[in-house]
Amino acid sequence: MTTPNEIHSMTGFGAGTAQGAGCSVRVEIRSVNHRGTKLNVRSRPSLVQFEKNLRGIISNVMPRGAIDVFVTLERSVDAAHVPVRAELARVAISALRTLSKELNLQDNLSASDLAQIPGLFEQGWDEPIHENEWPVIEEALNGALTQAVQMRKDEGEATRNNLRTLLEPLAFFRKTAMDAAPEVIERLRTKLRERLTEALGGQTLTAGDEQALLREVCLFADRADIQEEMARLSSHLEQFAQLLDTGDPECGKRIEFLAQECLREVNTTASKANDVTINAAAVDAKLAVEKIKEQAANLQ
Repeated sequence: MTTPNEIHSMTGFGAGTAQGAGCSVRVEIRSVNHRGTKLNVRSRPSLVQFEKNLRGIISNVMPRGAIDVFVTLERSVDAAHVPVRAELARVAISALRTLSKELNLQDNLSASDLAQIPGLFEQGWDEPIHENEWPVIEEALNGALTQAVQMRKDEGEATRNNLRTLLEPLAFFRKTAMDAAPEVIERLRTKLRERLTEALGGQTLTAGDEQALLREVCLFADRADIQEEMARLSSHLEQFAQLLDTGDPECGKRIEFLAQECLREVNTTASKANDVTINAAAVDAKLAVEKIKEQAANLQ
């Protein structure tokens, strides 16, 4: 499980081995990012009776991701208990003798010929797994999980650092917009005054002209007011930073949501202000949001 202040990636690999109860087990776990949980177990068909236990153990520590689990079990044998697939030998010998008669060949099959039959001494893939073998499988599974979880933790920490860096263009955009907002209004006032003076042939503006000018500036200032957007963006960035500092079982989904909300505020602000300086900062902020969403998609 993820402990406080930890952020885990969904990318990880781990392998574990164990021996006991006359068998040797190797478990490999590979995980990548996924919107939900997708757990695929590849093993002997006879592991089905224990698969619920296996899935429960994995899901408890890896709540999200596409996870592939490979379980290999080999039993130790001795000379007195060599696993022979007798039925396979009977069928093979019968087929060979039938073919010998058809081709008019001498039937000189011997015991040494049996050893040449592929798979004769292999353990059956569907041979039942015994109750006393499950603890060995579980030990190997826990070893693989320990490695995989540690890798997901390390990847998560690296992602946390990347995300902190990606917050900088958003914070810079907010500062740029707040600093430039008053200048945008003043530049508009100056531009309108120049145009009005030019339209009047250079005459001095009357009191009525000044009132009309002030009215237009006020209307623009109202439409271009970005205080609400800046307040919301500030709140989103604070929540973002808090998530990165404290961790959260679903921080990936929360960060993706916050990134989308930040993008909304950036777009609205840039549209309202219609300012070259603000728009330039908005481009970097939008690129940062896209990278944030990509990074967050790999967090559990």
